[in-house]
Amino acid sequence: MLHTIMKLSYELNPPRILNKNNFDISNINEQIKHFTRRAMALTEYADGIHITDSVLGIARISSITAAGYVKRYGSPLSISCSLRVRDRNLTSISQFVCDAILVGVQGLLVLAGDEPSEGPLGSDLKPSEVLNLLRNRKYDSLLALNLSVPHKIRHRDSIQRKLDARPNALVTQSIVSLADLGEIVDIAKPFKIKVVACIMVPSQKNTSSADAIGLNWKEYANNPIDFVLQAAKIADEVLITSPNSFASGLDLLKEVKGVLKH
Repeated sequence: MLHTIMKLSYELNPPRILNKNNFDISNINEQIKHFTRRAMALTEYADGIHITDSVLGIARISSITAAGYVKRYGSPLSISCSLRVRDRNLTSISQFVCDAILVGVQGLLVLAGDEPSEGPLGSDLKPSEVLNLLRNRKYDSLLALNLSVPHKIRHRDSIQRKLDARPNALVTQSIVSLADLGEIVDIAKPFKIKVVACIMVPSQKNTSSADAIGLNWKEYANNPIDFVLQAAKIADEVLITSPNSFASGLDLLKEVKGVLKH
């Protein structure tokens, strides 16, 4: 495990459900094996795994189902999962959270999520409202409930509803500036809300993902290790994401651990 003063997690995307627009169970089973191998490879280098929920609105295996497979393989890492409220009503949200608790998930990131890639645009449920409902029903006694925030907060009023909901933590979108991260921490601190800083690995394969969200990683592209270490000093936890290159993400984790050992 990593040094106790630094908590480092890694984001994983579960397998897509459709293969070339068709459901192929053999392909899904192979992808699940691939996914769990990646999860187990993180054991030595991270403290936790965060599993996403149908990123970009593309249908993927449930993050809770994916967490169950990781647990079954014996991973000792803590696991958190995303919960897209856009795709669900309150009944299905209750089912999702109950399943998360039964599987042994330690935390949920409640977010709206991108628009679905097909079908209706989804519900009008607000993540902060859902979190309040879950807390009122005592789900928060068994797992942490978190909310997402932009990588830069220009006006505190824009996230006041999220602050009032008192999540366990605010999870940032991929940050590009340590100064911006510091401002988020300063806003969250009076409310005793933790901050998880998400950082995208600046690799060539991740360029398309960075471009898609308007992410400019010039501040840390030449020295991502130091950027991660500095972010860890500011925030309560760092979440590494490398959507298109697991190898690059794992390499960064290994390099960070190498620095911590010395």
